[in-house]
Order: sequence, then structure tokens, then C-alpha cells
Amino acid sequence: MALVESLLSAVVRADGDALVLHVGERPYVVATSGQVELSSRALTLEAMAGLLGQLLSPDAAKSLDDLGAVEHDLAPLSNVPDEHFTVVAARGGNDIWIEIRRQRRVTPLAAPAPVEASLAAVGSGQPESLRVQPEPGGPGPEPAAVTPEPRVTPPVMVAEPVRPARSTQAPAATRDHRQEAAIEPRQTPRRRKTDRSAPPEADIPAVAMVPVPPSRTQTPRTPQPESQPAVVLPLSRSQVRGDQLPRVVMMSSKLSGLDRLLRVAAARGASTLYLVSGSRPSIRVDGEISALEAESPLDAPEVESLILDLMPERNREALRSDVGTEWICDVPDVGRVRCMSFRDHRGAGGIFRMIPARAISAEQLGLSREVQALCGEPEGLVLVTGPRSSGKSTLIAAFVDLINRTRSDHVITLESQIKFVHETRASVVSQREVRGDNEELVTVARAALRENPDVLVIEDLRTPELVNVALEAAQSGHLVIGSLSAHTTTAAIDRLIDQTPPERRPKIQLALAEALRGIVAQVLVRKTGGGRLAARELLLNTSSVANLIAEGKTSQLPLALDSGRKYGMVPLNDALVAFVQGGAIDPREAYRNASDRQGFLNQLKREGVDTSFVERLA
Repeated sequence: MALVESLLSAVVRADGDALVLHVGERPYVVATSGQVELSSRALTLEAMAGLLGQLLSPDAAKSLDDLGAVEHDLAPLSNVPDEHFTVVAARGGNDIWIEIRRQRRVTPLAAPAPVEASLAAVGSGQPESLRVQPEPGGPGPEPAAVTPEPRVTPPVMVAEPVRPARSTQAPAATRDHRQEAAIEPRQTPRRRKTDRSAPPEADIPAVAMVPVPPSRTQTPRTPQPESQPAVVLPLSRSQVRGDQLPRVVMMSSKLSGLDRLLRVAAARGASTLYLVSGSRPSIRVDGEISALEAESPLDAPEVESLILDLMPERNREALRSDVGTEWICDVPDVGRVRCMSFRDHRGAGGIFRMIPARAISAEQLGLSREVQALCGEPEGLVLVTGPRSSGKSTLIAAFVDLINRTRSDHVITLESQIKFVHETRASVVSQREVRGDNEELVTVARAALRENPDVLVIEDLRTPELVNVALEAAQSGHLVIGSLSAHTTTAAIDRLIDQTPPERRPKIQLALAEALRGIVAQVLVRKTGGGRLAARELLLNTSSVANLIAEGKTSQLPLALDSGRKYGMVPLNDALVAFVQGGAIDPREAYRNASDRQGFLNQLKREGVDTSFVERLA
């Protein structure tokens, strides 16, 4: 526990409210003076996993594994006997988030001495390498022993948007944070990391404490032993935008309705929540659907009532008709949710797809250097393709995020519904929702080109007219990124050409041969130990590929793809075989997702991999 004691000491020395640790980020203390970073290097997954083993009791660790999120009270430690801390942790796949919250005591607080808390760099990724540097000048005198006072369970804090005051003076509720802490305990929400060059006041938005009278008087209770069963807690890592300052309101810790179901689904790492009349709520995790056994079956009136909790007023009439409706909303502690309602023979139903709070970066997706280079093209057409639910939107969002971080350009995206929100960084990003028909989408695309964007992103190239707009923009000096549904890169080219009237195909073939820069085809395959991986095929528009497209000989493109490995091209079978050889996926799973199955088996045999599984599948 030496590591845990040193971390808690760092929180106390910095007069902090919480210590935040997240895989891939640098640990920092949330203090009244601002954000205090404890290390110059990001935390690794191994270090975070080891730290969880030291922080959580066996019961809490089991609850974290079962439910994905947990809250656990730490027993008092010898180095800080008069302090009480609560650990809130969430885990999903290869992502771990920990917040160690300091429970303020109801005593007057003296002004702390300046502290430069730092954490030694994480070297080998082991948790033992996390060391807190001692305070300059050596440790101070030992504090007098204080008998822990009875604790009152703090109410759950929920953030609501509120407009910032125009006055240049700080609001009354934020002038003396320590006096507030002395009146009633509080929970500090995780604060967004900002530019360290900004003044401390700009780092954290001001909050106003608005108490709600409790329904009954709470009586103090003594601290529970460490073996107390863990309490599941909904967590959020969503970032708060500057124009949405939070207002903290005390609410009941019990959640009900659709809000609770969405939090349970998010805590278990689900991508989708399903509500069907007459059945238990179900979730999709890593592509597979399973029912929430702890929930009771819902009848039609219950499902309709749950959906109405989140449905905007303008969509409610459609719920009672046979025509479904769709909308996107922001759910606290969950993030953005894409909601769809329907009605079948049993009654009302709903599908709720949870969208990550921010786009996954190209590095997190493991995009190769050749794929990332497509985002550096000054002009031309880049296509993203794959079967249904293969992560095309996530891949395009990663492209936009990479451009936003590495280029100083004007980017316009045309989407049926905005899923990933991109804040302006090096580039200016303007996201447009177009919910009309195909003609309206073409009109909006042509209007966007008049705004002189450097990059135009079109979510779905679903009509010949839209393909013409994309090709014209690519030929006139814009970088156009678009997507369509096709299993392979060559199938994507065939679809673009085939949806064009026969008399116009030669012109489209020539334009495509000139404007195309590359195509990325992606499929999601299940990993052996759980989760999913993306296998990607990459076709680059070399001179031989361009000639085949211009002459309409697309049937020979697979041969050009095989011979283009020296240019960085990757056939889909190569990616699948590499995963099988590395033990990441089962050969049967790779076989099911291979478009050229016979070629895949032949390649496995050449690599010395047993292919007898095909006989068992038959």
C-alpha cells in the first residue's frame, strides 16, 4: 500500500479534492487553485490494472468486473489518519478510469502551503514505478491524531447547464471554496484538461451549489469496514464545453426509467440498448446481443412510457403511429445517444445507440502510416467502405480528427445526424446535419462548395448525383472523403460505376481514375479473448489501378491489389491471416469475414496454419 499512501499524500499536500487517473493520460490532482499534474508521462494499462489491485477490496474488484463501474470507501491510512477517501473506478475493455475523491471534513481549513506535487515517470508500465516525489525541504511535522468523525453520505451531484454571469466579479458561491466545504460535503466532478498556459480561473468553470431540501433528516453513520459490498455508480468522462457551465444540484441517488437502463448499458461497455414490448431490455456488447437478466420484462405501456422520457415533443406523435422516428439526445453520465423508436405486432419499441463523447483518434484505431497519409492529400477522393455496422462512421471521424490536429484547413462535414462532435483545433470544422431527401443533400453539398472548404466530408455517397458532386469537387482542388457500403475496395468501385446510367459510365470511370486517391475497406472481427478488431483492406490509386478503372476492367483490380504490396497496399486476406497467426482471432471467425474464402484458405496453408476447421464448419 506504499503507492496508495504516496498518492493520497499528494492529494492532501496539494489541498486537492480528487486525483484522476486514466489510461493514456497524465495523472492530475483537482485542486481549488487549478489542475496539478503529477507526472510528465501518460499512464499505461498495466500500471492502472496494478493500481486497481491495491485500491479495491476483493468484493469491489468483483463488482467492477461484473458491472463495469464501482464506488468503494478506502480504510483510513497511517500517513493520513484524519482523511477519508472514496475510490470511483470504471473499466471497459482496455480502458480504465479511476478517481480518488477526498471527503472533506467538517472543520475549518487553514490555507495550505505551496506544494509542487509530482509523480515520477512511469517507466516499464508497472504500478510500482509510480512514486510521488517528496516535498522540497523534507516532510513537515506529523499531524496530531484526530478521531475520525461520523460521516454523512454525500448526495449525488448532477451537473446542469447554466449561463455564466456577465459580472466581472466571481459569483458568491465560488468566492470561498473552503467555507463551502466546511458547511456540507461535496463531490467534485472530473474537470476538463485545458491549456496549462491559461490562468487557473479559466481551467474550471464556476459552479453554483443549489441545495434541495432532503425528504427526511439523515443521521450520521460510522465508516463501514473495507469488506462492505461495493456500490455501482454511473460514471462519465464526457467533456464539458465552455458554453455549458455546470450547475450542481442535489438529487436522489436512486435512478429510474430509461436513464437508469442507459447507464447500466454504458457501464457494461454496450454499444446499443434494445427495448421490445414483452421482453427484458437487451444490450449489444462486442457485436452480440444479450438480455439484462436482472431486469423484468416490459409490457407495451411500460416501453412507451420509457421512450417518452427522452423523446422530444416534436417526435411524440410518430411514436403512436406505425412510422418510426429518430433523434439524438445528450444523457448525463452516458453521453450522446442516437435514439430510434418503432412499433411492431407487440407494441412500442426503441433502439438506443451510444456514441462516444469524442472521436477515437487514428492512433487509438491503429491506422497504418499509409492510411493516415490519405488524410494529408491536398485534393482528390478518399473512400471508406465496408459492410453494415463495420465502423465506417468511426473511421471517418478519426480522419476528421487527424486533419483537425495536423492541418490548418476549413473542413465541412455533411451528416444525416451529427454523432462525433469535433471542436475546432488547428482547423476550422463545421458540421452540418442534413435530414432531407437525396435532392436536398445534393443542394446542400453544392452550397457547401461555394464556401470554399479545403476538405468536404460526405457521410454517404448513395446517389449518382452525389457521386458527381464529389468527383467534381475532388477534380477542382478539394479533398473529399466519402463512404458507401461494400465489402471490399474493388466492390466499392463497381458500386460507384454501376449506379451510374450506362451512357454516363465512361465519363465516371475517367473521372474516378483521375480523382481517386485511395479506398479503405473495413470489417470488424471478434477477438479470441473478447472485444473486436478491425481488419482493413487498402487500395491505392497507382498508375496500373487508374488504367484498369479508366478502361472498365475492374475485375482485374484484385490482381493489381495483390501486386501492389510494395506500394503499401493491403489485401483483406493479409490482414485476416496476420490476426490468425498472432492468435488475436480464431481462424473460423476470419474465414466467416473473408470475401475471398478460397484465397484465404490457400494463404493459411502457405503459412502452415491448420485449415481442417473448414470441414467442421461444413
